[in-house]
Amino acid sequence: MICSLSRARAGTATVALLISACAIAPTETRPPPTVPAPARPAPAPNAPVSSSLPGAVAVAPPTPPAPPSRPSLNLFSRIRVPGDLEPSFQLSASGVQIFRCEPDKDGYHWAFRLPEADLRDSSGQVVAHHGAGYSFEHVDGSRLLGSIVGADSAPADGAVAWLLLQTRSFGEGVFDRIGYVQRIDTEGGLPPKQCSIEQSGQILRVHFSADFVFYRKH
Repeated sequence: MICSLSRARAGTATVALLISACAIAPTETRPPPTVPAPARPAPAPNAPVSSSLPGAVAVAPPTPPAPPSRPSLNLFSRIRVPGDLEPSFQLSASGVQIFRCEPDKDGYHWAFRLPEADLRDSSGQVVAHHGAGYSFEHVDGSRLLGSIVGADSAPADGAVAWLLLQTRSFGEGVFDRIGYVQRIDTEGGLPPKQCSIEQSGQILRVHFSADFVFYRKH
């Protein structure tokens, strides 16, 4: 019986040793999972590249349009620009000439009131507005106020006259120091010769187009 008890104690001790060994056995350490670095967004197509980065290509500013040539005028033209001024730039206008039916000694006629037109550059972009008082206002805020100093009859039938305007400029921008403007290559813009008493006070808008040549003072 003593032997049986000793064997039982020995078995219990052995189990205890095995449990202790398992408790103190080192656990396997696994490296932390690798997190991939965030991908850089691809540059947008045709996006300008900063010249401060290695291998960057500097973006050149747009090339300004070449000045236009002088318009072809007849020998006795009254819209020649005085002095030695050369054309600075040219814009194309499309809009209306506005008239009002008013009385005169012969009845009623369409009296000119003002022009209303958008001016576009060579790319077709609207860059200025032409309005009352032969004024011009650029999108950059610069303005011109003109007065007629010469006129030629238009070669095309039914077209408003070609004009020479002397201008005063206001504000900094494209129109700064513009001293003369020629209206040439006109199409349309003339009203009927007469209106009636029934039309008295009515407004008539007649479509026209033209080119405007701008001359900058030295």
